[in-house]
Amino acid sequence: MTSLNYREWDVFINERLKARGDICNGYYTCCVPAFTMTQQTIRFLNETLELHTSHPHFLDIRTPPPMGALQADLRGVSLSLRIYGHFDPAKDAREQIDLISQYLDAVSMCTDFPLHMQSIQFIDHNQGLVFQATRRPFGRAVGFEIEQRSVAISKITNDFDSFLAHLKDPDPRLRVAIRHYLTGMTLLGLEDQVPGLIDAAYMQFYQGIEALLGTSVCNEAKKRIAWTNVVDPRLAQIVCHQVFNVRHKYFGHGNEPDFHTISDRGPEEAVRLAKQSLVARWLCRILIDSESKSRLPFLREMRIYGAQGSDEFRGTQDDLKARFWIDFGQIREIGKRVCKLYDASGCDIKPFDFPVEPAV
Repeated sequence: MTSLNYREWDVFINERLKARGDICNGYYTCCVPAFTMTQQTIRFLNETLELHTSHPHFLDIRTPPPMGALQADLRGVSLSLRIYGHFDPAKDAREQIDLISQYLDAVSMCTDFPLHMQSIQFIDHNQGLVFQATRRPFGRAVGFEIEQRSVAISKITNDFDSFLAHLKDPDPRLRVAIRHYLTGMTLLGLEDQVPGLIDAAYMQFYQGIEALLGTSVCNEAKKRIAWTNVVDPRLAQIVCHQVFNVRHKYFGHGNEPDFHTISDRGPEEAVRLAKQSLVARWLCRILIDSESKSRLPFLREMRIYGAQGSDEFRGTQDDLKARFWIDFGQIREIGKRVCKLYDASGCDIKPFDFPVEPAV
């Protein structure tokens, strides 16, 4: 599974020093989430090493670590790590952030513990604060409009008993799908603190789909959708084709040569990929609802925000052609561009052609 690492940063640079063109000498302060054992790891680093951007220097074990090298939030929210080095205000800030992030990744591998940077500062020994940046999360929002509340009331009235029965049923198929769906919704609801949460949410929804359909083969999955009670099985098959191929290219395998190149290309591609979690969520939910007593699909409004605003997947072909278009291989492979579709008897019906570029 890929890790969708790319995020934008909110950056402040001392403009006076930038105009002068001076290279600053001092240290970076890197704030990382205070997960289990974070403090122990950072304490070890500060008691053993003095971190420099060139290379970590081992300390004389008789010398105490520098004052302030370990700064712990007593509420356990975050911890900071000090790295000595240089900062050039005239250089691109993103490049310098990436260098420190790569440095922390190397330290993480050596200590077998993730040190994901949420914010960073550079303190010059003489000038004080020169630079600071904060990782900008993907914005998510879940609505609960008045009309959606009436649907929720209808679902409770008509489907509560059937959902409860499915959750108690010895046949695990729907029970497992519901667990995956709710786990995916939980992951989307968490703050975007570290890479991997949106990726994991996508895979939870995908695994829910697999659990319901009983296959990981795309064309077989589409044939089984044709047998279900979904309101629009043709549309559900088209969405399934994109979900399975996106999973294969970005989230399921490490042998796709360009998936990290695409996902790390910049904010537009990062948001485009993050939004695919909403597509997978839609398909998983409508398949679950097709087996409820009322068969009434219910998806509360959920949006992911990018530079151009927010997008909600409403389950339409126009969504897939435009705001939720993504390169899952259809540009180069006709087998991925042409989506085979089936009727309830398993016979071919008119296929759907995925566009090779997003509609304007």
